[in-house]
Amino acid sequence: MITIDGENLSIDDVHSIAYKNEEVSFPNDARFIEALERSRAFLEDYIAKGYPTYGVTTGFGDSCANQINYTKAQELQKSIVHFHGIGLGKKFSREECRAIVACRLNSDVKGGHSAIRVELAQMLRTLLNRDIIPVIPELGSVGASGDLTPLSYVAAVVMGERNVYYKGRVVSALEAFAQEGLAPLPLAAKEGLAIMNGTSVMTAIASLAWKHARRLANISDFITAATAEIVKGNEVPFRKKVSEMKNHAGQIASAEYIYNIVKDSKRVYRYEDLLEKIGTIGETQFEIQAIKIQDRYSIRCAPQINGVLRDTLAITKQWIEEEINSSNDNPLVNVETSELYNTGNFYGGHICAACDYLRVALANVSDLADKQAEIIIDGKFNNLTENLIPFTAATDERAGLRFGFKAAQITMSALRAEIQHYCAPMSIHSSPTEALNQDKVSMGTISSRKLRDQIELLYLQYAVHVLAICQAVDLAGKEQFSAFTQNVHTSVRNISDMVIDDRQLDSDAEKVAACLKSTELFA
Repeated sequence: MITIDGENLSIDDVHSIAYKNEEVSFPNDARFIEALERSRAFLEDYIAKGYPTYGVTTGFGDSCANQINYTKAQELQKSIVHFHGIGLGKKFSREECRAIVACRLNSDVKGGHSAIRVELAQMLRTLLNRDIIPVIPELGSVGASGDLTPLSYVAAVVMGERNVYYKGRVVSALEAFAQEGLAPLPLAAKEGLAIMNGTSVMTAIASLAWKHARRLANISDFITAATAEIVKGNEVPFRKKVSEMKNHAGQIASAEYIYNIVKDSKRVYRYEDLLEKIGTIGETQFEIQAIKIQDRYSIRCAPQINGVLRDTLAITKQWIEEEINSSNDNPLVNVETSELYNTGNFYGGHICAACDYLRVALANVSDLADKQAEIIIDGKFNNLTENLIPFTAATDERAGLRFGFKAAQITMSALRAEIQHYCAPMSIHSSPTEALNQDKVSMGTISSRKLRDQIELLYLQYAVHVLAICQAVDLAGKEQFSAFTQNVHTSVRNISDMVIDDRQLDSDAEKVAACLKSTELFA
């Protein structure tokens, strides 16, 4: 059970609600409910005085000069839900929509600032705990005023309208309510805005994507370690002291992850042992050594590259979790000072930046892996075979008929190109809309969706790469590799056999991608 209090919801909590069907509760503290009730009473008293209150007794956006009598405030909330029912395209998954509802509920109960009724908070909680989850289209938000159009599908379900995910099917909200013995809840004054005028779609999608990006950072470091093993590199770049000299925490963490893998490998040289193997030049004036004393950038500089991703994960975690626990609709209430604020907290700038930055960092580790794939597949560099084909004698009847991972490398390069295409920042693509009222918008929702989609491609790229690594392990001899690499190899070989004679690998790669998303090896 996860407590929703508007203050302490984490990325891990959002992930558990989405994917583990964790139920949610409110704090067992009278002050929590009291804050909701006090802010609601303040709002109702305020609008009854006849003052124009944005989106409650006025029109929305550029129409805010149009004031209505407070007795029509409830009907106005139906209007905003209805006219925003223009979400298009494919739908967010059930799990993503669970995360969206959780983030919206957490924001709406924070400190009573959104002035919703206790009944609405309880209804959103019920949707999660009964697993009646709004079906939300992906397209239609510019990220300010928040995620108005997609969140209208949450508000509509509360009222008993539109469709929901329920018991493995998509059904009408009313059908699900009838089966659960629930009644729709008409929205009262401001409650449509409280649900819709916020950043919870982009924040939820960013939260789920962040978890995957952190896992991909671990996989990236494993790929570096395995590459060093395959080509018989040396471990100096991964020593802790080296990265401490550079100062960056992400680089230190990346190097440590790699070092902890390669330190027990029989194929990675300690630098001192490498020098001993090469020997001294003595009195000789010039000599070309058979072994180079340092590896290519894609191995030697890997902690400096993936370290950027790890540091980006650290700062974006802070931003995302601050947004999860923010009051981000409009207007907001400060019941302690009896003030009502017309604000811009619905602006998704931090979420857009977080996703923009993560997409750039992920594109770089994708590019890093592409270079490492060349090293382990090309027979000129891997000290194994051309394209990782099995050792094949010239007299073998299969000689010249095996091509191994030649096309796999092309596929990885194609994926890398697409992944790089996804890294263009969205925040700079703001365009005025809504009669020039929304004249500068965040584009955060699009950025979060692009991050999610980019991550799916990176899992596929890494899946093919890991297949190539396992092929190299088979060729070189599994017992020569680190314990961790052997564990990965065993896990993959439960899914995909070594490639002897050429065969299609598409389904193998997709199964490995699914494994990479879930295996405890990279948790």
